[in-house]
Amino acid sequence: MGTQIFEGAAAKSLGQQEKWKLLSPFLKKHGAEALAYATLQEGMEYFVDDDGYLAYTSISHPVFARQTKRIVLSDPVCAPENYERIVRRFLQHSPRAAFGVISEKCAQALRPLGFKVNCIGYEPEIAIQTYNTRGNWKELDLIKRARNEAKREGITIREETAETLDRQGLAAISTRWISTKKVNDREIWIYARRPVFDQEEDVRKFVAYDKEGQVAGFVFYDPMYRDGKVFGYSANISRCDEQRFGRLATAINMEAVEKFKTEGKEVLNLLLAPFVKLELGKFNDDFGVSLFFKLSARYGNNIYNFQGLSFHKSKYRGTEKPLYYGSNSHWPSNDVYLAFLSADITRSYFSTLGRLIWGMLTAAKNGKSA
Repeated sequence: MGTQIFEGAAAKSLGQQEKWKLLSPFLKKHGAEALAYATLQEGMEYFVDDDGYLAYTSISHPVFARQTKRIVLSDPVCAPENYERIVRRFLQHSPRAAFGVISEKCAQALRPLGFKVNCIGYEPEIAIQTYNTRGNWKELDLIKRARNEAKREGITIREETAETLDRQGLAAISTRWISTKKVNDREIWIYARRPVFDQEEDVRKFVAYDKEGQVAGFVFYDPMYRDGKVFGYSANISRCDEQRFGRLATAINMEAVEKFKTEGKEVLNLLLAPFVKLELGKFNDDFGVSLFFKLSARYGNNIYNFQGLSFHKSKYRGTEKPLYYGSNSHWPSNDVYLAFLSADITRSYFSTLGRLIWGMLTAAKNGKSA
């Protein structure tokens, strides 16, 4: 096949079926990471060769990226033993690059290539075949409370297909969910992909309905592949009416796990809890990046709900798998901001910095800065 590069208009012109035909042979063989399927989302660009592919966004900035920077999503979708080789070829085309949310194997491959690598947080994984989906009051009270709430409120949860989805109801819940978030005027993407209500290969779509039969929430599960087969799922799209049902997403997850268990699936990945438990990581090469992550986790809740997300995911008591961020910049922390910008988490450097400083001042005022 040789090397193919799809950027700009060429990337936009790739239709869903065309993209699937091009990338799915690699994805189905090597797409074991939780965000591997998310590399298919609309808006990504691609470097494809005989070993596999990398998915990324291109970004320029008058201060931090005067020359175009490529922000790669997740691991290269290829055999792990080929990570270093495909990245070397990619860097010949795109010498200025950063990798967001990558595995330890990928992090190890990047370091000899001049990348500084830091732990960015962890993702919890649930062992489907042994997990207590009914919960208990000792260690899994989140599960127990979610089950009780769903039963008390008359919630019905079922898997739907693209043909049976109530698209208007799902869109309404999605809009309501966004309105309650720190970033509430737009859809962020890349690391948590936008919902797609059309048919998607191997994606599982679970929907919760209230006692009146109206959509109350939904979770879509992306497949994780190994050697051509789905061995698990990642809960990549989760949106619920949290003002009415605060634990609904957890109840949906447990219904899905019970169904996946009958099918012999292995894991449910709950995706990244960012900027926390950095000590889990084997690599923390850059002091500035580590400091930025720690400050963001402690004082950056005005940017994004880092603390709430981390606390919620910790309550599942899953296996904690460290994830990494890598950059070959002289100032890797600048690339963290560019990754935020690319994903629409922020739109202004001064806004991001201002919210972080405000968080510090507020904490100091409340006596919580220590």
